[in-house]
Amino acid sequence: MQWLLPFLVLAPSPDEPALAFSAAKPEYAAASAEYRQLWCTEGSRIMAAMERVTGFPYPAGTVEVAVVSGTPMTAFGGRSMSLKARYPLYYKRATLVHELGHRLAFTMPRTAGLDDHRLLYLFLYDVWFDLYGAEYADTMVAIERRITGRYDYAGAWGWALGLTRAERQARLAALRAQGATPATPSGPRTASPSLPGCA
Repeated sequence: MQWLLPFLVLAPSPDEPALAFSAAKPEYAAASAEYRQLWCTEGSRIMAAMERVTGFPYPAGTVEVAVVSGTPMTAFGGRSMSLKARYPLYYKRATLVHELGHRLAFTMPRTAGLDDHRLLYLFLYDVWFDLYGAEYADTMVAIERRITGRYDYAGAWGWALGLTRAERQARLAALRAQGATPATPSGPRTASPSLPGCA
């Protein structure tokens, strides 16, 4: 029998994103706490960077996050995600940003040729770069290029990084022009000392 140990129960503001973490097994409780700490200390900066790079507002609402032994993923629509327990901290950070990026990407229009990862990679490298620097972003890309399986990560990264940052920005601008709500013109989200559930 699989147990889900709730780590955080939230009653978030409808205007703010919130992550509710749970450990799929008791031995993942420490990893769940580590992911929660990353979210509470860096979540506002991550969302602000995504909004700044993409021009799209980060979606509000609660996301149920299960910390598991398996592959990280975000369910279609972005209302639930799983994060792998047995990653080192630097890769937990990259994984959290990657999966939060999928949640934002679900709100964007799609065009021919943009699968889930090509759309995500239009902004993920630049978000990692802006948050943590070029060396970190390059290291994470090198790691993701080696992932095999259902998705062609190497091909998607090759396509996205074959574009300059300005070209990636132009493609994001074209998506915004398709009628999606842009991020607030008053400026990017600012760091908040207390995301829902983090006080």
